[in-house]
Amino acid sequence: MGGHWILTIFCALSPLADGESVSFRDEVMPYLSQAGCNSGPCHGNLNGKGGLKLSLRGEDPAFDWKVLTHGEGSRRLSPLAAAQSLLLQKASGQVAHEGGVRWAADGPAFQRVRDWIGQGAQKDPPEKPKVASLSVEPNEVTLPPGGGTIRPIVTATYGDGSKRVVSHLATLEASDPAIRFSVEGKQAELRVPGLTQSAILVRYGPAQALLRVWTASGPATTTQAASHPVDQIINNRLARLGISPAAGVDDSKFLRRIWLDLAGQLPSTERAQAFLAETKADKRAREIDFLLGQPAFADVWALHWADMLRVEEKTLDSKGVRAMHGWLRRAFLDNMPLDQMAHDLVTARGSTYEHPAANFYRALRDAQTRAEAVAQVFLGVRIACARCHNHPFDRWTTDDYNAFSEVFSGIDYVVLENKRGDDLDKHEFKGEQIVFLRRGPPEEANGKGKGKKASVKPAAKKPARLLGEAEPISQTDTPEVLARWMAEPGNPFFARAQANRIWRRLMGRGLVEPEDDFRLANPPSHPELLEHLAQRLTEGRFDLKDLVRHIALSDAYARGLDREHSGVTQDDGLCGATLPRALSAEVLLDGWATVLESGLSHPGYPAGTRTLELPGMPGPSRKRKSDETDRFLRIFGKPERLLSCDCERTTEPTLAQTLQLVSGQLPQQLLSGSKRLNRLAQAEPALAVEELYLAALCRKPTPEELSACVGLIRGGSDRRLALEDVAWALLGSREFLLRW
Repeated sequence: MGGHWILTIFCALSPLADGESVSFRDEVMPYLSQAGCNSGPCHGNLNGKGGLKLSLRGEDPAFDWKVLTHGEGSRRLSPLAAAQSLLLQKASGQVAHEGGVRWAADGPAFQRVRDWIGQGAQKDPPEKPKVASLSVEPNEVTLPPGGGTIRPIVTATYGDGSKRVVSHLATLEASDPAIRFSVEGKQAELRVPGLTQSAILVRYGPAQALLRVWTASGPATTTQAASHPVDQIINNRLARLGISPAAGVDDSKFLRRIWLDLAGQLPSTERAQAFLAETKADKRAREIDFLLGQPAFADVWALHWADMLRVEEKTLDSKGVRAMHGWLRRAFLDNMPLDQMAHDLVTARGSTYEHPAANFYRALRDAQTRAEAVAQVFLGVRIACARCHNHPFDRWTTDDYNAFSEVFSGIDYVVLENKRGDDLDKHEFKGEQIVFLRRGPPEEANGKGKGKKASVKPAAKKPARLLGEAEPISQTDTPEVLARWMAEPGNPFFARAQANRIWRRLMGRGLVEPEDDFRLANPPSHPELLEHLAQRLTEGRFDLKDLVRHIALSDAYARGLDREHSGVTQDDGLCGATLPRALSAEVLLDGWATVLESGLSHPGYPAGTRTLELPGMPGPSRKRKSDETDRFLRIFGKPERLLSCDCERTTEPTLAQTLQLVSGQLPQQLLSGSKRLNRLAQAEPALAVEELYLAALCRKPTPEELSACVGLIRGGSDRRLALEDVAWALLGSREFLLRW
């Protein structure tokens, strides 16, 4: 949908009474924030700009007051001639300013800051109530296709219970970079391009509120009837936005989709034929149940969690990688509840070989890294920004960060040996380690073999505290307290984060995206749906298979891409259609091997081991050269597992991938060693082509495709070579390379 729609927000001014003093904290600071003066690219930078450094986004008014009033010999302010103050002269462009004009000389910001300077540039008395919370009304708006105008009222509530309308002082920030808006005085104009859902973060002082803006694609429609609760929620939202959901995919696409998602592989031609011929109405549900009971389901999820938990060879060594991956696979084979798995990982101790879950901490060597990883993986929260300063886009402060890091400060190691292959690489570990919880100051650790001195510093001054909790942890075993807290029914993080992760694995996009970035300015595309899934997960005792089945049985999961709906050009999370996505490196390579019936060789693993089953890849080393499989997997996006997220895995097309398809050694080896092609070279051409289509695409060829392929086979002198051409045309097609 083309064009630009305009949303204009008018913010009512709340002028102060005559003679009332101007507040530095509640007026001057918000005006500086509105103008972007204390943002990261400007004076809120770590080193400041042009000799002026302010606290990032005004998190420290006392510091900023001192800088402005006493810094640089107090030359920035002129109380006797307030309008001539350097601060105002630069902000209004009367003196050269790299940041350009930020305040008009006749605007409210210039005038109020001038008044504050003229009143002696006083700081706020310590007893003055501080902002406790912020609200915006309305907090959700649905606009017609042509845009519209709304007038939100932003209200600040102070510590003493008093309220004040601060619409003219609040800072508005859009989550979508395509949205452009300006704020001047009492009016803010937002330009919202195309079909979108937008989150407008409203900030005033330390408080934040959210304004959701939805733009309809057409007039509201009648909600499409649905019996599944997932579809009821989605269809209600789509109807309000005037979006007609795409039709469901046919049986062949559904079969291929569900096998790739739940088993990470393609079905056999026999199973595909049987499924397509089946006429019972519940055949899709029965196929889902079959796949949930297969070991391949555990392989898919073990690979996914191994990516997030940094199961890589340099830190864990090859034995540790196999142990950790084996533990994860066993957990999913046994359908271990997700809260139990999280508990076992967070509280893990002992030998990294004998107690594989302890490898979770072997990959995380300090308290800060552990805190960031646990928050991201298990709670869906990114707190790394708060290591240096209060989080600019979330509520987490440096105090929150330090207190949560203290939860992990007692975890330490005994390094029994380290036979690293590269003496120059101090981050490589090869040998058994013992993870334990230190009860006191670091001491010489005891254990079998030679103990090394504990590597973690003594506990910090601030007591350990859980994220979002006010009271410190009084127990000594802080990881145990954390693990129990995560599984509590009222926990605001764990169930929602895991439900969102499961949804993303099946749908290709999280309700919150990125999946581990829950924050006010990044709301879910379907808030009611996220709460429904989290509740289902909690009430089902964190049963992964139950929630996977619940989602897979919905109409939303089975939707296709409706090309008639031009508005569906990107994945907006509304689930009106399903956009294709690239196969992962492991699934792609296994898929080629399955279709061609070519054996893959993985040194050190039994014959027949699928790429998806590999615990990990050998870490890069100066003493080891990568083989063809390593290179292929890296080219097609397999991650190095250096971060605690799924974000390292890439599926973007590259020139290197094209070269692999055209002339790669590994694809050529699979073609030349194909048992299926050897067998089909002796078969009737039409039957051979039909089998290749079923194996690769889970469907039979169309009459036109069949005629063209049979003509190619019969027209050549080498039937085997002609079949290679047909097979590689299928395996290099978009229909095969993508999950539809």
